[in-house]
Amino acid sequence: MTTASGDLPAPPATAAGERLAAVDLFRGIAIVSVVAHHLTGLALRHTDTGSALWTGLAVVNRTLHFVVPAFVFMTALVLTRSALRRFDPGKYYPARVRTALLPYLLWTVLYVLFRVATGQDRPEVLTDPERWRVWVQYGKGYFHLYFLLIVLQFYLVLPLLLPLWRRRWPFLAVLLGAFGLQLGVYALNRGGLIHFRYPATMALWYVPALTLGMYFGASPGVFEGLWARWRVWIALAAGLALAWYLPVSLARLEGLPVNSFGYSAANWAYTAAAVLALFGLAHLLAPLRARWQAGLVYLGTVSLQIYLLHPAVLWLLERLGFPQDTSGFLGVLVLYGLVALGVPVGVARLLEGTALSRWLFGR
Repeated sequence: MTTASGDLPAPPATAAGERLAAVDLFRGIAIVSVVAHHLTGLALRHTDTGSALWTGLAVVNRTLHFVVPAFVFMTALVLTRSALRRFDPGKYYPARVRTALLPYLLWTVLYVLFRVATGQDRPEVLTDPERWRVWVQYGKGYFHLYFLLIVLQFYLVLPLLLPLWRRRWPFLAVLLGAFGLQLGVYALNRGGLIHFRYPATMALWYVPALTLGMYFGASPGVFEGLWARWRVWIALAAGLALAWYLPVSLARLEGLPVNSFGYSAANWAYTAAAVLALFGLAHLLAPLRARWQAGLVYLGTVSLQIYLLHPAVLWLLERLGFPQDTSGFLGVLVLYGLVALGVPVGVARLLEGTALSRWLFGR
């Protein structure tokens, strides 16, 4: 067993503020990508399948499939780093209940009520215990809430995993181990030994993202060393993995038959490489002092608020429709994206520091 420093020599530690800026930049880029992903998914419903516009939107939409693994990665990184510095078992779980479980349950209720109020579901579902079980157990209260469920699962087991990360492991061993474990989970699920009704709502479906996040969270400075030496190869890996993933993902979007294992393997490879490339990009941008960079950093600090609120905004905007011409369509699409970002940011600023913000967002 070798140390991480022997495996990947890290450069002198960056300033704490710069490292924090990279984290918030990562979140800022990721949350803009989340909104763009959901926005293009919405737009696909209003275009003709196979048209040039549809194809362009579909390529962007599928390329942005790294967004949830990106937030899973960053959650694991930040929480592991914090827990290894100071971990109090008596405070850990009560804090997670207050900052994660209660907001998850509250947003599930709010979005179920939103679905009923907007006609997406009938009022009778409110008294159906089975529907409530599925909504809560699988993060199905609305299409985006499963991310909160994944994070809750990670919070639950993190204390059991911390001893593993008090040692430093070679990066290649961690990477191969993560993908080996992920393939094992896939085999167990396909073989019926475990049964994930909705695999994408399970933390075990994101083993590479979680493992890499914990690895870099446990080893401050190691990512900078990895990025300095291997940035070209990481970018190349992301590009090659995208070239693998995009065709099968587009075929699946069109309803064509796709090999389940091939799709999942391509997804795991692409999202892991894309997350590392995105984190590297955030480190490159962190030293800059530009207004747009500061804007992305701010979006990163309110990324949870944007994540939770923007689907409701997009649903309301979709009711307004789109122009028929391509240029008008794209212009309105960009406008909708700005509104979907702006409204949650306004709400976040309005509620900042209030008790309501702590209930809704855990902060």
